[in-house]
Amino acid sequence: MKARVHIDDKRIIDDRRKQSTPFLSRQTIFGGRRRTIRRKEDKENHIFLDNYGLLLFITLLSLLILSISDAYLTLTLVKEYNATELNPIMALYLEYSNITFFLEKFLFTSIAVFIFCVFNHFAVARISLALAIIIYLGVVHYEISIINNLFR
Repeated sequence: MKARVHIDDKRIIDDRRKQSTPFLSRQTIFGGRRRTIRRKEDKENHIFLDNYGLLLFITLLSLLILSISDAYLTLTLVKEYNATELNPIMALYLEYSNITFFLEKFLFTSIAVFIFCVFNHFAVARISLALAIIIYLGVVHYEISIINNLFR
């Protein structure tokens, strides 16, 4: 039996909070209003939000830009300086063609960005996102330093 809530104007409605919003719903596609988890007891549950903030957008966009930069710098190093790709999976795609390498890199990163976006209120996702950005910053810095040293 569904729980009922009495409101001041004497209407009886179903308590919508007893059931979570489905993962794919009208609010997921067209946007809802929830940006944060408001109730203390809800913070202990796994909750998906309808809207995402500007900081999350900038963070995810940064991850995507870093991945694209890494792909470009890797292709430059491989083509111009006869470097090798250390990641064996990406090296396999690099053997096919530069476009295949770039598209696969973009696809993998895009899937990760989607997962980080949907699960952004989970601690493991936030930690993983921060680690991914730190790792990409290190890789891009390393590749730029190699290119700078080769120009000397």
